[in-house]
Amino acid sequence: MRLESLHPTSLASMVGLAVAMGLHGACAPDSGAGLVSSSFSSDGAGSGGTFDPDGGLSTDAPVEALDPDAACGLVTEEAIAVPLNLYIMMDKSSSMAGDKWTSAKAGLTAFVNSARFAGVRVALRFFPRVADDVPACDHEAYGEPLVPFGPLPDNAGAIVAAIEAESPNGASTPVYPALGGALLQGIDVAKNHPGEASAVLLVTDGQPQGPAAQCAGVNPEDPDAIADLAAAGARYGTPVRTFVIGLPGVNQSFANQVAAAGGTDAAVLVGATNIAVEFQDALAKVTGQALPCEFEVPSQVAGGQVAFDDVNVLFGLDGASQEILPQRPGCDGPGWRYDDPASPAALVLCPATCEAARGASIAKIQILLGCETVIL
Repeated sequence: MRLESLHPTSLASMVGLAVAMGLHGACAPDSGAGLVSSSFSSDGAGSGGTFDPDGGLSTDAPVEALDPDAACGLVTEEAIAVPLNLYIMMDKSSSMAGDKWTSAKAGLTAFVNSARFAGVRVALRFFPRVADDVPACDHEAYGEPLVPFGPLPDNAGAIVAAIEAESPNGASTPVYPALGGALLQGIDVAKNHPGEASAVLLVTDGQPQGPAAQCAGVNPEDPDAIADLAAAGARYGTPVRTFVIGLPGVNQSFANQVAAAGGTDAAVLVGATNIAVEFQDALAKVTGQALPCEFEVPSQVAGGQVAFDDVNVLFGLDGASQEILPQRPGCDGPGWRYDDPASPAALVLCPATCEAARGASIAKIQILLGCETVIL
């Protein structure tokens, strides 16, 4: 099967960061309204508090109560990360031998064992695969991961065991079928797990080579053909984005082209000075960027106790005081919108705001209930 032959499927909107519905405060006696709080920082991924633009959630002190019009009471709810499904397709061609492989093992081991990324569901496969009766160009031959999807840190042991048992020994770098297979798997995961994020991470140190002169009429070494696969995943009904980490020796132009086509702007490039640390940092950055900037509509709103037009978002970056972020239905600037104005299920940060949050060291977000929505 080829990726291009698949057709988009309409799925529910993905919710990347959900608001857990355990109340920890009380409304002011005369309000019946409240404040839903979450904050994001570079400390990691976990059960509530902070969002790391380079990967995850971690515990943080509660955000100080804000009371814009004295009619809004205070109710805080913890924020948790909805599962991110990340398929890592890792190059094990002969050029990876030596310090690069040793450092990549160390970086990946540290990444999967870090408490910062608890809850992220990771799968792993290496390429090129051992030759067998399956055609070398077949995308589906790379679809099934060697280590199936599982949440970290529970899946860390299997991932570490897999990379410890592997060694660089491939004579070619067949990125075309490997990326195609990973994207097919990512699309399948997205279809079967609506409301979750799905992404592919390609890790390589070279440029496409093989597996044949032609794959169904396509030159598998053509960067445009590989970028087309990434673009197909990114524009699927439930997008599956492609991230690229380029290890020393990678063709940077190729790596950036594939990442841009896959909806992730540019590859994350690792230098040769300290590969293990830089690779671990690159994995963290990719994981953070893969998390979507969406929040579930709070239960009080979904249940009808608070009107949809009595919801505001308070937003602050890098320790600055929070300000009301306007609802901007057209998302033609900073702000937020409902995913579906007719039947909202999520609050979605507009692209400019989402990008700013991911680029900050700390982004604090609160959802204020009971005050008339500020709309631009």
